[in-house]
Amino acid sequence: MNTKAKAFLTGATVIMLCSTTMHAQKWSIATNLLDYLNFLTINAEAGVTLERHWSLTAEARYNPFNFKACREPVHNKKLTLSAGTRYWPFFVYSGFYYGGKIQWMQFNTGGLFSPRTREGNAVGIGFNFGYSLMLTEHLNIEFGIGLWFGGMNYTEYSSPVCGRKIESGRKAFIAPDDFQINLLYYF
Repeated sequence: MNTKAKAFLTGATVIMLCSTTMHAQKWSIATNLLDYLNFLTINAEAGVTLERHWSLTAEARYNPFNFKACREPVHNKKLTLSAGTRYWPFFVYSGFYYGGKIQWMQFNTGGLFSPRTREGNAVGIGFNFGYSLMLTEHLNIEFGIGLWFGGMNYTEYSSPVCGRKIESGRKAFIAPDDFQINLLYYF
């Protein structure tokens, strides 16, 4: 993990731990079931209630896997870290929510739709919207979707393995993000 990723994760952890003196606290842990369909991306989200309508979240996604498809390697490797806040109009972990976050991602994607591979770093802000359905006293299922805006540094290669460099640079992006079906446990 590089220095920027460590600093980001440390900052998100400090924010969450500093909120421990607040009253009526609820902590949560969640995993996005849809991420496992994305080449088995491992993921976890931790959250803390700030007050009746606000919560903080910190999320990590990791995918180190390579797959073979028609003799060509296919991968969607990534390390993603994000920290954000959610506003709940009714109360935390119940009903609709609106959120915002900052996000950093290191990626290496190739062989999905073409033989080309792109790797690099991306950083930006995101906005999301969702609904949390209470299943039991401590277990919820959440559905959500969002958009991510930002910039990326990238290098593109002609193939996933030992490809020649085609281009590199920086560019801005707008991308869908946070396709979620989260299984969430709060305590």
